Formats: sequence, structure tokens, C-alpha cells
Amino acid sequence: MKCPHCKEKLIFSSLRKSLRTPQTCQSCKEGYALTISIGRMFLLLLPVAFSLFMIRPISLYWGIDPTFFSALIIILYGVSCLTIVKRAVK
Repeated sequence: MKCPHCKEKLIFSSLRKSLRTPQTCQSCKEGYALTISIGRMFLLLLPVAFSLFMIRPISLYWGIDPTFFSALIIILYGVSCLTIVKRAVK
């Protein structure tokens, strides 16, 4: 993910910390925070639900446990709902 101000790549450890409190970018010293986009979450809800419904017959055909694919889809759904916003650092 990139800084919303200067578009530099952000370090994963600072992204993880920004879920709790706003962090400063290393290059531009501006604040950012990682949030969950509710609009994106609702927009992706139907495709994710459809793919969870369709994954069972496909995974059984391939001989793989459907729980593995369901967990993978849920994790990708959660990660795709994250977004970085500009926030002031106290």
C-alpha cells in the first residue's frame, strides 16, 4: 500500500499499527490511518457470497476440502476492504 500524500510504499509494520492509531509516513511526515471501507465491503458482498456458494462443487470435483477455499476467499475479502485515508497525527 502507498502513502495517500506522497505515494511512497509504506512499511507493513507501520500499516499494522495504523489500525489502532494514525501513523506518520517516513518520507513526507504526514499522517495516515488504515480503515475498513464500508462502501467497498457492501459492493463486494454479492460476488463473495456467490463465489462461496459456487466453490463447494468445484473443490469437491478437484478433491480438495472446500473449507480451505472458503477461508482463502474470506481472507481476500477482508484484505480488499481495507483502505488508507489521510489522518492528522496527534
